[in-house]
Formats: sequence, structure tokens, C-alpha cells
Amino acid sequence: MGNNKLVKKKFNSTGVCVPRKHYMVDIRNKLEQIKELIDNEFYFTINRPRQYGKTTTLNELSNFLKDEYLVIDISFEGIGDSVFQKEKEFCNKFLKIMGKSLRFSDKEESERLLKLSEDVNDLEETSEAITQFIEEAKKEVILFIDEVDKSSNNQLLLSFIGMLRNKYLAREVGKDFTFKSVILVGLYDVKSLKLKLRSEEESKYNSPWNIAADFNVDMSFSSEEISTMLVEYSKDTDVTMDFKEISKELHFFTNGYPYLVSRLCQIIDEKINKVWTVEQVKRAVKIINLKS
Repeated sequence: MGNNKLVKKKFNSTGVCVPRKHYMVDIRNKLEQIKELIDNEFYFTINRPRQYGKTTTLNELSNFLKDEYLVIDISFEGIGDSVFQKEKEFCNKFLKIMGKSLRFSDKEESERLLKLSEDVNDLEETSEAITQFIEEAKKEVILFIDEVDKSSNNQLLLSFIGMLRNKYLAREVGKDFTFKSVILVGLYDVKSLKLKLRSEEESKYNSPWNIAADFNVDMSFSSEEISTMLVEYSKDTDVTMDFKEISKELHFFTNGYPYLVSRLCQIIDEKINKVWTVEQVKRAVKIINLKS
């Protein structure tokens, strides 16, 4: 039996934000823009600094797309470096992680992918397993990989990304089945990573991700977006404020940086007795500055 008790919402400045537990900015406009890239079959990278809401955005995007697409949403966080040492282990583990990510959205497809992963020994067989899975899938399949640069200096990871590129190019000319769209998420732009194409002696390099489209969606929060979170908070708490003024002030001090917006709101809510004025926003900024 699940716990159906209502959770009292709070502002969150650590880890992923969850709608049932946290006050969140309405990012539907950003999700629509990202969906347009996906609908158009683009492969791309979302690279932003830490605490920029990348994982939260992926989580929201996954929910936003789940009715239309089969979404495989995985992360390289915490899988360990040893997996990236041997091709067979990496390929097997990667397909298993993909299969397990589908467990809660489509058990049947999850089991089918896990079965395909059993006899995989190398990248070529991984590619074939992906082809087979997607050819028979109920819906078009999209892949998100979070924390993709955890082992970005690893040749095996780059070879894997190169395999995704080759499948994309083959798909474009009708010679393969592969993911409709792939999003790689991390601190750095995977386009800048180099894949050695020839022997050790030759310094011939190429980016394994040179097919990627530019990602121009603004991930920072506008003052209008910030106000959507304050309106939700106000409805829950009966706390009144001038949404426009407070949102503008929060944006002024944070430039829309998601972590700082949430942190300032958290301080006002938890440490400044829920007094929402321009002066208290400034006071919250001083509290953060004193601790930094």
C-alpha cells in the first residue's frame, strides 16, 4: 500500500524538485520548446552549470511526453567507473538500465528490452538490440541520458556516443531504426569531446556528437515564470504579496538562476516569517551572502 497522505509543500533548493512536494515554477513554455526539437527528430545536448534545474527539467519533460512517446530516461550518476572499462559489461549494463527505466511506464516494453540485453557482447550487438527494440516498439522512442559527462574522458563512452551518431545518420537515409530523439545532459557540451578515429599514433579526431542541433532554450526563469511559483504558494498558505514586484526583485538578484530563486524563496518562507516584500527579498540576499 502506498502512502497517500498529503505532503505539505515546501520550497526546495537541494536535488530534484517534485510537484507533489515542492513549489515549482511553471516551465510549460520551455517544455513546449524542447518538445518541438524532439518532434523534429533532433539530437541535442543540454549543458548548464550545477543546480540549474537540468534533472528537474528532464523529469518534467518525461511526464510531459509520456502519452505520446516511449520515454527512456536514465542517468550515469552512481553507476561506477568500472562499468566503463570493458565493452561487454558497459553494453550489457547500459541496456539493462534502459530496460529498468521503463518499468514504471510500460512493463511489457521494459521486459522486452531486458530480454534483448541478455546476449549482448559489444557495441555492434548493442546497436542491433536497439534497432530490434525500436522497430517493434508501440510508440516512437526517445532517450534522455543525464550526467553523461561523469566519464566523459572515457573512450568507451565516446565510442558509444559515436554509435548513436552512426545510427542517426543511417536512420536519416532509411537504413536503420533508432531513437527519434536523444538528449544528452551534463555540465559540458558533449560536442566538444573528441573521439579518436584511427590508431594511437595518428592524431585524427572527430566529435562523436557533431550531428547535434543547437539547444537555445533559455533555462533561466523569467520574472513571469517566477510569479507562477509564488501564486501557487500564496494559494496554499493564504500569504499575500505583490507577485509582480516580488518576482521582478527575485529575478533582479538571481538573473533567473533556478537554484538561487528557490533558495531566496526558501529563506523568506522559513527564516523571515513569511513576510514577502521587496525589503525582505533584499534581506534574504544578505543572508545568502553572509554564508557564502
